[in-house]
Amino acid sequence: MSLPGRARVVIIGGGFAGAATAYYLAQAGVGDVLVLEREASCGHHASGRNAGLCRQLTEDDVVTELAMAGAAFLRQPPEGFSAEPLLHRTGSLLACADPAALDALSARAEAHRLPHRRLAPQEVLAAWPRLSGLPMAGAIQVPDDGVIDIHALLQGFLAGARAAGARVELSAEVLRLRPGREPLTVAVETSRGKVIASCVVNAAGAWAGEIGRRAGASAPPFRSLQRHLFLTERVPALDREAPYVWYLDPEEMYVRPAESGYLLCACDAAEVAPCDPRVHPEAEAALGERLRRLTPWLADLPIARSWACLRTFAPDGRPVVGWDRDVPWLFWVAGLGGHGATACPAIGAMAAADITQKLATL
Repeated sequence: MSLPGRARVVIIGGGFAGAATAYYLAQAGVGDVLVLEREASCGHHASGRNAGLCRQLTEDDVVTELAMAGAAFLRQPPEGFSAEPLLHRTGSLLACADPAALDALSARAEAHRLPHRRLAPQEVLAAWPRLSGLPMAGAIQVPDDGVIDIHALLQGFLAGARAAGARVELSAEVLRLRPGREPLTVAVETSRGKVIASCVVNAAGAWAGEIGRRAGASAPPFRSLQRHLFLTERVPALDREAPYVWYLDPEEMYVRPAESGYLLCACDAAEVAPCDPRVHPEAEAALGERLRRLTPWLADLPIARSWACLRTFAPDGRPVVGWDRDVPWLFWVAGLGGHGATACPAIGAMAAADITQKLATL
């Protein structure tokens, strides 16, 4: 099927950022929203491969605010958004060996009025006996955190957008963007044809910088960081309701119950060019070495499956959401930095409000 020749808004990227923006634009009554996804399915990259951790308390005030707003959506989505719950509220334990770091996290939670509780090490071990030996001063417990059904979330946004009139096209790589022949328009040239639009939303994930350059914008120096995740084999007597644990020291790691075992990550962050990442042959060994130093009881678990994903960061670590300073028809929704699953409802709503306001003046 060919692409429509015209669209009011073209969104490049069908992951969390693009799908949420499309959903809120369509809900606001913006007609002719077109989502262009370069892959054969939406969420092929970061949106479909992350650990699904809803973490509201971060090291940054802006990101924490966005994550809290997004988590509120996950806890209570609009009626009919998803047949399945979006969030399994297990809570989280943000552990650390540095008491000052825990003080800072607690102070941020207080400032944002985020329900939380500080736990002593023995209270952490009561919930997670396998963490015996982990060097920690304690943890911050956030009871409203949990595990996101990332596929239900993405499909809910896409289905809601389609139901309100948006169109999603797959296998449509954007090759070039240039001003249209008509005033206040842009020509989006793709591998499946050309579309004329009034606005382009750059929600291309790891490829956002390249799309910005193709549009003639001064793209922020985004960094794409590759991370590995590992699923263990079956764990007897697995506590599926246990909170996930994120250890925030320099030797960072996180663990949560998943399927019949544990999902483990050593929080590796190798800078790579935008790509379809593959598992590095030494990644599992690196995970094992870290776990043996931190929590040997986890290090002994055999690995059943592993995969890699990309997270994309702007220089300040905050999402880039707003109009480009040089290209008037280009809007950025990029650099979600690993917080896309939690923060995308808030980011998509914010982006759609700005875009709708400008479109009303055209």
